[in-house]
Amino acid sequence: MQVDIRPENLGRRTSLDLAIIGDVKSTLRALLPKLEDRPDSKHLQRCLVAYQKAREGLDDLATGKAGGKIHPQYVARLLSEQASDDTIFTFDVGTPTVWAARYLEMNGKRRLIGSLVHGSMANALPQAIGAQTIDKGRQVISMSGDGGFTMLMGDLLTLKQENLSVKVIVFNNSSLGFVAMEMKAAGYIETGTDLDNPDFAAVARAAGIHAIRVEDPAELARGIEAVLRHPGPALLDVVTNPQELSIPPKIKAAQVMGLSLWAAKAVMSGRGDELVDVAKSNFFSR
Repeated sequence: MQVDIRPENLGRRTSLDLAIIGDVKSTLRALLPKLEDRPDSKHLQRCLVAYQKAREGLDDLATGKAGGKIHPQYVARLLSEQASDDTIFTFDVGTPTVWAARYLEMNGKRRLIGSLVHGSMANALPQAIGAQTIDKGRQVISMSGDGGFTMLMGDLLTLKQENLSVKVIVFNNSSLGFVAMEMKAAGYIETGTDLDNPDFAAVARAAGIHAIRVEDPAELARGIEAVLRHPGPALLDVVTNPQELSIPPKIKAAQVMGLSLWAAKAVMSGRGDELVDVAKSNFFSR
């Protein structure tokens, strides 16, 4: 069943049993009197148990050990814990979208802004600039991937010029991480996804913006706190684990086959150490 005020959208994504032209509010108002209460909560309870189990697995990934690599999940979790109750979060496409969806706790006051339909790279920082311009008293955090951030890095000058208090958190894994994962899952040796990044904190300071670089999980909480408390624009350059996988809720057979093919190709091309690093980072280091 699909309800849409635009008839051309009906059935665009999937075949329909029932198509209704109209607005959702009017449709629900007409439908509600015809519904009967169902006191049976078995389905709801099954879903709640499944969610709690999934939540435990996700939270186990969002941890950090001193001297180890920084897991991006840990960054997102700490951001959620330390951000204001009404923060506006923007997030780049790719892995920042995954971490935002899985670890930012929403409460009815916070807001998420992303490029969820278009999938346009480098969206987080300009969206954050727009949000902060509209409401300069509200906390705005840009969860920027290093690929997206470098595409529009000149917007740092806009933050300085307009004195916008956007907090830029750069997930710096020196890679177009989601593209690299897609290539692995398809069985290809990733090509053209590595990034030779500068010290983004140093770049921001050169532009007159308060900035901190964090490479150790033990320093991450303090770094986030310092950046969020700064009264003006600020940037946190977080060097995250380059081999982190955003594992989907359900792994398909084609993805398993593709990753196995990638592993074989990696070994044959002399990149077996990368395979070992992926295994250690995602399966043996928690």
